[in-house]
Amino acid sequence: MSLYSQAFRRILMPLHGMLRNRQYSRYLKSIERSQWLSSEKLLEFQWRELRRLLECAYRSVPYYQEKYRKAGIALADIRTREDFARLPVLTRAEVNENRDRLRSTEFRGSLLPHATGGSSGTPTRFFLTMDSYDWRTAAKDRVYSWSGWRPGEKAAYLWGAPVGKVPKVRAAKTWAFDRFQRQLIINTFSQTEQLWEDVHRQITRFRPKLVVGYVSSLAEFSAFLTRRGLRIPPIEAVIAAAEPLDAPTRERISEALRAPMFNTYGCREFMSLAGECEAHDGLHVNAENVLIETASPPAAGPSEVLVTDLHNFGMPFIRYSVGDLAVLDDSPCSCGRGLPKIQRIESRVRDALRTVDGRIVSGIFFPHTLKDVPEVLQFQVEQLSLEHIVIVAVLRVALSERSHRLLKQEIAKTFGAKMQWELRAVSEIPRLTSGKRRVTVGLS
Repeated sequence: MSLYSQAFRRILMPLHGMLRNRQYSRYLKSIERSQWLSSEKLLEFQWRELRRLLECAYRSVPYYQEKYRKAGIALADIRTREDFARLPVLTRAEVNENRDRLRSTEFRGSLLPHATGGSSGTPTRFFLTMDSYDWRTAAKDRVYSWSGWRPGEKAAYLWGAPVGKVPKVRAAKTWAFDRFQRQLIINTFSQTEQLWEDVHRQITRFRPKLVVGYVSSLAEFSAFLTRRGLRIPPIEAVIAAAEPLDAPTRERISEALRAPMFNTYGCREFMSLAGECEAHDGLHVNAENVLIETASPPAAGPSEVLVTDLHNFGMPFIRYSVGDLAVLDDSPCSCGRGLPKIQRIESRVRDALRTVDGRIVSGIFFPHTLKDVPEVLQFQVEQLSLEHIVIVAVLRVALSERSHRLLKQEIAKTFGAKMQWELRAVSEIPRLTSGKRRVTVGLS
């Protein structure tokens, strides 16, 4: 651990928390200890936190009060996990349609507005508390630390970019915070040979200990390095995020970056849900912050993932369907952690898109952008040619001038001025035979 990392953990972040009344440092220390508890002790802690959340929901959240009353389930009826599993599932559509009624009437603090990237084709807009944000940030950093990296050590992110024009004050704060955190964030949505040359140059200069990225971005950068016969300075590990990671892709990335890979699983509603430890035997769930169930037992194969956020009391998410399929695993891990595991995840289908001048655009671009277009309920993007993209969308109301301007700006910025695009409003978007919705359809 570097001297800066030690100072970051022991002095800088605790001081930041004290000045701003934030709990990140306390939560990180707590879960670094609790991960070594037995599975039974962790389940006890999880149940206590869940009871607090359910008491809040039954007492002060109008939508849950009505939903659970209609289901005929009173708080006193929930005495075991089996009882809890009888509560009806919360869907994305319910969150979007009842956002205000899902907020606790007792919560008096400020709520942070957030939105998902709509990777299922259905963006979700919601609120979370600052305390919940500190919990999820601590959980994310614990997962990343299993790679050997520690908070405060240099990390490079092959990531996306903010949507729309960022105010100067906000941009300055982000710049300062990135340097405080010692992180380099590079926009890799529009992928060209020149971009990868620039990424290689920046990473070589920055010399991070960790590289984090979308799987598609890591794969393209690795292909560039292999094609050019280039290397980057030695790193501790590579962390894959946001997209499915298969074995061949893992091997190619690990070989090109000359470091072990660690897979992670998360979503915007909860940030980090699970990640690989050094044993690489499934993904450990951040059980102190989230409760993860599947609609069917593991023996039945992959089934719907249901997540409960244990600490977002301002707008509770209880048995929320994230739209993924997974298989849980209750076998112990050789690392010794008592955290439960996810054996495997079956996420959705995304296709990369292309531009006239030969660039590749990550399939994450449209989910990332459309999360900031509030009129869109569901969507699917199809590229008909190198100069024509169609956004098929179920709209809440007609697209506003602001939203149209934002889309035009972001598409031109990423695909170039020659890209023609249109938005077609429909009443329903078909799913694949597997039941998944294909979010982006690239050129065949």
